[in-house]
Amino acid sequence: MAAAPIEISIEIMRANSPEYYIHAGWGPRAETPDVIAARFLTCIDRLKEIHPAYDQWIFALNNKPKKFKALRDDLPAAVAANVARAEDGAPTPIYGYRPRVLNNMGKAHSRSLSVKATAGSWATSGHFVNSAQIGTARAIAPDPTIIAYPVFKAALLALAESFDATYCAAYPMQLRYFGDRTKKLRLAWMHYMAPRFAPLITPPPSAIVERTARGALLLSATDETFRIENPEHMAAAEDILKALAPFEALPWPPDAQPK
Repeated sequence: MAAAPIEISIEIMRANSPEYYIHAGWGPRAETPDVIAARFLTCIDRLKEIHPAYDQWIFALNNKPKKFKALRDDLPAAVAANVARAEDGAPTPIYGYRPRVLNNMGKAHSRSLSVKATAGSWATSGHFVNSAQIGTARAIAPDPTIIAYPVFKAALLALAESFDATYCAAYPMQLRYFGDRTKKLRLAWMHYMAPRFAPLITPPPSAIVERTARGALLLSATDETFRIENPEHMAAAEDILKALAPFEALPWPPDAQPK
């Protein structure tokens, strides 16, 4: 009887989590603000070619809005200003720099998007200490055109390749309430594996398999927008996650040591 409230709570969370995310990760990699700014700019320039909503960015500079276009020439300085800080406010570059942009500073709506990163960290940890993420507005159902498969796939590749990520996944937030939440890898709509680790994976028959020009592997559960209520989508996502077991089994983070 005690389990019922938990199940109800999870169902409520699923119903109130319509967001979609793309999340890229990589291990310790010390990088300067100049390098991070160049990566961020490359990503932003690729995104604007995908869909009109993936443009008109506003940079969150120390939590104050600045038009991204006005910061292009001074982006390294803006990245440097967004260094990780200790509780006393002292800069702690070992934990990276945290640039962030949004396409809307007013009331969130169905085409609201954000791009953020934590990059340049060389801290030692049992997980990816660096990351980059694209997300739709919280608690708002996104415009179907900004999460359509061709659009979201292109955004995933822009994010993963611009930041030279080791791993990247795209998923509806509702999917995060399924499966083993203690695992490093979780169920997702799309999984990207960097060229170094792609040979470890044998794609399942249910996956849509693509290999990039750089040698990375992209596995997708469906070429439709992923829906948790679709059993075919869920089954393919399960198959892909099982196929990623050799990567999951590596010491983490798997890219902590150079190849």
